[in-house]
Amino acid sequence: MKKFLSLLLATVIIITSAGMVLGANYNGFVYTANGDGTCTITGFNDFRAELVNVPSEINGLKVSAIGNGAFQTKNNLQTVRIPETVTSIGSMAFYGCKNLTSVVMGNNVKSIGAKAFNSCTSLTEVNLKNAELLGEYAFYGCTSLQKIFMGTALKVIGKNAFNKCAVLTEIKMSDTLLYIDDYAFAGVGVSTLKFPDTLGYIGNSSFKGCSTLSSVTFGTGELKIASYAFENCVSLTEITIPENVIEIGRCAFALRETGSNEFSHNIKINCGMTGGALIYAKIHGLTVTINGTEQSFENFGDYDGDGSVTTKDAHALLRAAACLIPYPDEDTVFLCDMDGNGIIDTYDVKIVLKIASGLV
Repeated sequence: MKKFLSLLLATVIIITSAGMVLGANYNGFVYTANGDGTCTITGFNDFRAELVNVPSEINGLKVSAIGNGAFQTKNNLQTVRIPETVTSIGSMAFYGCKNLTSVVMGNNVKSIGAKAFNSCTSLTEVNLKNAELLGEYAFYGCTSLQKIFMGTALKVIGKNAFNKCAVLTEIKMSDTLLYIDDYAFAGVGVSTLKFPDTLGYIGNSSFKGCSTLSSVTFGTGELKIASYAFENCVSLTEITIPENVIEIGRCAFALRETGSNEFSHNIKINCGMTGGALIYAKIHGLTVTINGTEQSFENFGDYDGDGSVTTKDAHALLRAAACLIPYPDEDTVFLCDMDGNGIIDTYDVKIVLKIASGLV
């Protein structure tokens, strides 16, 4: 028994000593040494603190990160200041800090993890400064958030990042933004959006239900817009879509009653002779204004003119593209030329086949 107790005591001493290095405490901050002269804040023991100045150094170690869940549900916390030494904020770092109203972000924070500020319901404004990556659900449910400034470095906005932020009325997009993931801004309260030239992708339902959105300006870079991206944006009644928007997903600008699977379109689209907007209009049978001239595509893909689009139309179109039957007249080419390149080809056949099969 004595031998066992001695062994147990020795084990406790070893574990305790390790804890002093790996989970030490400094003025309420719990931190872990990273082994490279830096450390990560992993917890905070002062539940009464209203103002927190995260230190830049602890016992000779530079504070380089705020770890996962470090300040989670610290309900008295109102203001946090993050030093220049910090480069990352972990997942759920400030999750559920319901009285947090102000975050002063250091200039060197590059990444903000998933759910980092999720449900911080008193937060009104955020400046991401030089952050490059914003994780999914990062500001989800921040119901008082009104303004978000993305700085000049942000490249990726994660899924649901600002979903459930209904009073978010001012969004300044980063000039380097590449990717907006699904539901990122669903239901926010913006009236205007201006996307940068760098943006290449707008995700599924990313601006769904933004009922006050009335104006959208696209950049000049090649852009894909996913399905339902602007669904139920009821104030968006007219939009100009440049030819560099090369792809628009199913019902991206459609309206749908709650609980219904039926979609309608009442948006006026201005576009050119090529690009994703023309394809979108043809798929959904919309009337669009092309370079000032109104065109209707109610019968797009109906090669044989029988009033419906079927696999027979796709088959005939394929034969025409392969020059196995006489090439169609100009009106039929315009009706069935999906990508607006002036000819009937296999790409057009593929889209007509999808329409006939109910896949778009």
